[in-house]
Amino acid sequence: MISVISCSIDPVKAASIERHYHELLADEPHEFIGVMTPRSLAEGYNAGIDASCGEIVILSHDDIEFLDQANWLPRLKAHMAKYDMIGLAGTTKLVSPAWAQAGPPYTFGQVGETNDSKLPFRVLLCAVPAPAVVGIQAVDGLFMTARRQVLDRVRFDAQTFNGFHVYDIDFSFSVFLEGFHIAVATDLPVLHYSQGDFNQEWRRHAQSFRKKRGDYLSKFRHRPFQHAVVCARTKDELLEIMNGPRRQWCPYE
Repeated sequence: MISVISCSIDPVKAASIERHYHELLADEPHEFIGVMTPRSLAEGYNAGIDASCGEIVILSHDDIEFLDQANWLPRLKAHMAKYDMIGLAGTTKLVSPAWAQAGPPYTFGQVGETNDSKLPFRVLLCAVPAPAVVGIQAVDGLFMTARRQVLDRVRFDAQTFNGFHVYDIDFSFSVFLEGFHIAVATDLPVLHYSQGDFNQEWRRHAQSFRKKRGDYLSKFRHRPFQHAVVCARTKDELLEIMNGPRRQWCPYE
């Protein structure tokens, strides 16, 4: 049984993401739990987890779309047979509340996004050396999947993270600190209809995270870097870009 939990404040997005997961999972035994207008994502996900019964639990934003539907489920199940938890982008060295701040060679994954330029889409490309990258300390919250045993030991900190930011870094880092094995899955091409927002609320929760977990963060001297960004005209072009590394993965598949 696979449980999908998604929080939303938008009925149209909520209906769309529920329909998308029913299409992805098809005849696979599953349930969809939609949490409407939660006071925070941490509180909403905790409520969804309490209501769920699947051995595999997906925690998903309401504004994503997986682009390779035919291969999505077998790849997801293969990853969850090996790892305790997966995300789509993350880091092997968490140095701050922003997972990407460590930069190469510690950041992994690829995510399609909407774009502000003339071309409607772009791919944020970190390293993608294999279908899954292990040794991950924290992942982005747009999509996380965990085994039930993880959620029996680790929950979201809704008291500290009472909004919509940094809850994912705190949760995934807590999973890592508990000794579970986290991986970034790079073979589940996704389009995120957002670019994130590092606003004042994010900075407030980031400071709360530093107070809570600062002693556990990796020491690191920051240096300039830039992840690759590739623009695209269509979703098919996005998929072409994100499937490109597969030609180099033969030894790993």
